[in-house]
Amino acid sequence: MATCRPKCNRSLLCVLIYLFVFTFDVQTVSENVKWLKNLSSGRLHLRNLGEKDDHHDHVHTRASDDGYSPDTRQETPNPTVFGGIKIEHEARKLSARLRWLSNEEIGITKMQAIYDSLPYEKKNHDPINTLQKIASRLKKRFRNYIQVLQTNKATVQNMYRFHVKNPMNSNISCCMIPHQEFIEDNQYGCRVSKRTSCDLYPDNVRENAFNPGRMLTEVWKDNKKLFPGLKWQYFISVEGAHDIRHSDVYLATVQPQPQHVVIVMDHGNSLSSNQLKTAKGIAKQFLNSLSERDRVAVFGLASRPSFPRDPSDDSCLPNSLVPATFEASLFFSSFVDNLQQEDASTNHSLGFQTAFEMIENMIRRSKGVTIENAMILYISRGLLSSLTEGRDIMETISIHNGRLDHRVIINTYAVIDDGKHIMFEKSILQDIAEQNFLKYEVNYKSPKPVIAGMMVTINSTKDLSVSVGRFYLPLNKSAPESPIFSLPYMDMADQTLTMSISQPCFHGKELIGIMGVDLHMEDVVQDVTYYNQELNSYIFLITTEGYTIMHPAFNRPMKTRIQPMHTDIWHFENKDGFARIRSDMLNLPEGERLMHTKKGNTNSTEDNSSKSDFYAKYMWKRIENTTFIVVLKLLTEVETTQTLEHLHVSNDPHLVYHRLDLVQPNDMCLHRHMPATSDTSTVFLSPKSFLDPFEHLSNLETKRMVQNYVAYLKDDTRLITNPGLKTEVKNDVAATGRINTEWLRRYHHHMNHQEESIVRRYVATPSGVFRSFPGTVIEKTSDPTKTDWFQRAEEFPGHVTLTPPYLDTLGAGYIATISHTIYEGKPASLHSPHDRVVAVMGMDLTMGFLHKLLSEVIPICAHQNIRCFIMDDKGYLVAHPKLIEPNSKVVQHITHKEQLVANDILNHKHFVRKTLCNSYNDRTIQRFYKFNTSLEGVLTNLVHGEHCARYQITHIPGTNSFLGIVNHTCNTDTAFCPCSTVDRLCLNCNQMEQIVCECPCECPLDMNFCTGELLQEDDRNPSCTHEVEKETPIHLNFPPFDDVRQCHQSKCSMLATKLDCISAIGCAWCERQKHGLASVKHPYCADQRRCFGGVEEAVSPYGDEIRAMANQEKPMPMKSTPVGPVAGGIMGCFLVLALGVYCYRHHIHRSSHQYINNLPENQNRMSHFYEEEPPEPTDDIAAGHTNFVLSTFENPASISPYRVNTSYRRPAGGDSDHGYSTMTPHEDSEHASLPCLEPLIKERYKPGSLSVVKNTPGKIPPPPSHYRRSRSPTPPKYYQPIPEQTVIPPQTTIIEHPNSVIANVQVHMVDTH
Repeated sequence: MATCRPKCNRSLLCVLIYLFVFTFDVQTVSENVKWLKNLSSGRLHLRNLGEKDDHHDHVHTRASDDGYSPDTRQETPNPTVFGGIKIEHEARKLSARLRWLSNEEIGITKMQAIYDSLPYEKKNHDPINTLQKIASRLKKRFRNYIQVLQTNKATVQNMYRFHVKNPMNSNISCCMIPHQEFIEDNQYGCRVSKRTSCDLYPDNVRENAFNPGRMLTEVWKDNKKLFPGLKWQYFISVEGAHDIRHSDVYLATVQPQPQHVVIVMDHGNSLSSNQLKTAKGIAKQFLNSLSERDRVAVFGLASRPSFPRDPSDDSCLPNSLVPATFEASLFFSSFVDNLQQEDASTNHSLGFQTAFEMIENMIRRSKGVTIENAMILYISRGLLSSLTEGRDIMETISIHNGRLDHRVIINTYAVIDDGKHIMFEKSILQDIAEQNFLKYEVNYKSPKPVIAGMMVTINSTKDLSVSVGRFYLPLNKSAPESPIFSLPYMDMADQTLTMSISQPCFHGKELIGIMGVDLHMEDVVQDVTYYNQELNSYIFLITTEGYTIMHPAFNRPMKTRIQPMHTDIWHFENKDGFARIRSDMLNLPEGERLMHTKKGNTNSTEDNSSKSDFYAKYMWKRIENTTFIVVLKLLTEVETTQTLEHLHVSNDPHLVYHRLDLVQPNDMCLHRHMPATSDTSTVFLSPKSFLDPFEHLSNLETKRMVQNYVAYLKDDTRLITNPGLKTEVKNDVAATGRINTEWLRRYHHHMNHQEESIVRRYVATPSGVFRSFPGTVIEKTSDPTKTDWFQRAEEFPGHVTLTPPYLDTLGAGYIATISHTIYEGKPASLHSPHDRVVAVMGMDLTMGFLHKLLSEVIPICAHQNIRCFIMDDKGYLVAHPKLIEPNSKVVQHITHKEQLVANDILNHKHFVRKTLCNSYNDRTIQRFYKFNTSLEGVLTNLVHGEHCARYQITHIPGTNSFLGIVNHTCNTDTAFCPCSTVDRLCLNCNQMEQIVCECPCECPLDMNFCTGELLQEDDRNPSCTHEVEKETPIHLNFPPFDDVRQCHQSKCSMLATKLDCISAIGCAWCERQKHGLASVKHPYCADQRRCFGGVEEAVSPYGDEIRAMANQEKPMPMKSTPVGPVAGGIMGCFLVLALGVYCYRHHIHRSSHQYINNLPENQNRMSHFYEEEPPEPTDDIAAGHTNFVLSTFENPASISPYRVNTSYRRPAGGDSDHGYSTMTPHEDSEHASLPCLEPLIKERYKPGSLSVVKNTPGKIPPPPSHYRRSRSPTPPKYYQPIPEQTVIPPQTTIIEHPNSVIANVQVHMVDTH
């Protein structure tokens, strides 16, 4: 009988292996790892079968205490298995070829020599001054927005004084604004009207209710001119406070003191299905109204309470109130949605007892915090099970509320069905709200007076924000004058992160409403987002409550497409000693602290692999008059830095900016689909290059702006005004420009066959300068420093870094990237991996090129049973035979394609390690692999391992990748790696075994809502780095380039072999017939537009397969037979007859529905807005212009940025809800009175059509909707083609009645025309 091995042995083994792998020191280790030999060079050697250890050879044969043989020896590498080749030799040859490509084709040695020859000057590094500058810019930005807010507030308060004497109540509904008023605006990401505003109001609004909208429009327009960063401006009155989108902002403004609320929802057998539906809508409306300042608890009630989490798993939720963060509200809403009716009577007394106990527990835990009042929101039909139950309920309330000195207010909500008698039910709920103890002969248990609540009767979910949105009124608290700042949230209008600032408006002491402004988060945090981290430091922004607003672990706000879960900074700076520093940050206005950090406890944001320990310094400063704190973290002490001296650019007379569509060169050509030039490189300046990145992103680039950029960059006299660029940009442009000659020489070297496979060459600097050849247009929002190829090169300085294949957004199909770092210049070029990186160079190659390279270096790779592959240090395949099969997915892991090998190599713990990190923004635990690039020798099958697949793997020297060769000898696989076919969810999230094979996946990350800590201590992992930004597709309205030549003339038809074909730019090897079902009898090479992915007439992701079909040879006309005229005559007669029948039936149909003509004609039809799903687009295929973009467009919305009583709801969770359902109810609720707003709250992420829209003059085809929510922890990955878009010239909007009064309005309309 086997027994368990003592845990100490396993722990010791893990610790020793861990120390060995990560420190690479020469040290004595335990017997369990003696087969790992250490060299002073730090390379790891493998212990093969047959090798002897003179001292402890018996270690590998001795059985462990449990009888299990721990023999982890591998087979001796046998060249005969692979035709006599030695994989180490082949890896060195492959390394030499890759190094040659890097040095010669990219120009690494040339560029490094250029930087070594440049003049440098030393400057003092002053981090305190850097922090002060950023804090000053943030202070100024917030001061401007608060000034706008106060101006709007003063205007409204003045208007109210006139309203008292002469009512101001005219309004214009948002749904009545003509569609022609709205114009696409790049800053908003949707169609807006900047000429007017509009009103949203409930049906039952009072006739003379205050509405200052008409008078605010001009004020708002002036504000927008002064401060272009403003997003939305709005006023919400007390009487019209039904704005669902800003319901939490409204409550936080009028009741800024924290609310303490327990929501009790009855789901017993007394409720009908309609009443249960209404009760759920009411509960979720309450949750939508709360903010992170408030505390809330939710439970269901039937015969006993039902809690969101089982008390055995979480002691917090069943016993206390938690902060009403977005995550908590989302979680509670999901719980409410999933409540089912129970076949049991409701125990009302137990429900109130449970609610009071939660409040009592919260008060006990809130030491030092005074809680004035709490509230119980009781949602029920009010049906009692007996006549005496009423007294029992009142007795329970009296006892518990008496203990709390009657600080608890009870609001009751009676859910009823129309037409049913509910007199008694309403009576008991009214008594409960008033706490009418005398009526039931119940004694008061406290001398303090009772604060009466209110009872509201509700029979539907329509206008819930009006009927139950004022639940806070019994609290009777005053609103302060100071501005209220919200946490970032996802704005449904343009799917970008937004922040709100609001203030209450008063008439004397009477609250009349709130004034608010919404801000682009991209604007608010731009100084933090685009801070240059090359000096081993970074910046983050937090609130005075500790919530993280911006951090290097976050994506840029403009690239964020999910609602981030608000997380405490502790989780991102999870180090020993940070708790004390955090406390000082939140309590002191400014300061600095030093923290000693040991190696092995570093954050994923940091890179200090060269040191055993280091000191991290935190410096912070609070932004005046706000709730924000900016923090600068130094990872190393740097006293001086080197910067380039002023470089002359006179030797670069042909400096060309990338906007070739604005300033067209004489030699312009088309590089695939984009305008380009092959006579010089072009320069792209990312947002990071500008002093005000948001201003650059908001403004459309014009020809004059481009000319100003070029003039400044070429100016050696320093007399031309800086157009808003950072100081280092000019030198970076001049330095990178010196590689231009080398690139031109390589490109025009006709004997170089590599050029057929090289898509482009480029270089990027940390300042955001990007130079590419052939020069082409780059998407304005792109940031090369956030790309995979740039960051992977920084991870492996001095190495040739390979990036797995991905789809090129500029039309070249699937490509792979080789990149390499450039170091800061040094005398005699004496560089080390620890030198500062000043640039990264790269080259895009066709995906097939690396397969062809493998076959040239290792001819046996072409054998039928032999598979050669290249994988990177994370296990993703860079080259593999299955990647070039028809319709194959390109992004593949070794666990997807080589499952037998993956199962075996997991037993080599020195080679591969499963790793975990916490992604706090979407609350997932990411599982991935790290492969040891310090491997020396050959990895082969274990002696007792898998033998169906004989494999050898070795590191490719000088790279981040590995070479593998597999000889598959079995017909069936004997092992597999489980992978989810639906999403990335791990199949077993309860445990993770190092030797169990599974694909890279993710698991939910559960949080303790009471403390903000992790629910499971075992989930404490490092924070994940931010997601790598995918290349952004170009979205510019290019004119047609039909008469422009191609920069590269493809010769696909002349290529006879598959490898030659797929390695050439723009070529595809046609192997499958249409739809990919049957094989082509004689495979051939063709333009990828005709045969994308190896399938004839396959839909191209660029939408350009249309051209391929249009260019096909027309069929030869056939000579008609005499039967033709006869058949034609018969068909003509038939058509005439059919037309007559149709006209007759149509006439009869119109007569029977004549009443429709009595309605006034509305040219701006809104009926299609009711559709839950958009109509299916046409499958017709037609040609279009040359505006090629990836089909990821979202439904453009028509919106006015000047708004009153805005009324579409904030999204319930962005792209991911972790399995929870949406918070916003879609019943016959809020939007029944505002049907034109409904499309903006549809679910997102609906896959778009794969077809190409028809080029119909005068009508814009409906874009695909992307409002479908994902129920998986992360947004679903789906593949879509690139439709060819018809370019519609902008039209000038003309108002028919220019003298009419335009009211201040806000519009949310979806453009589906």
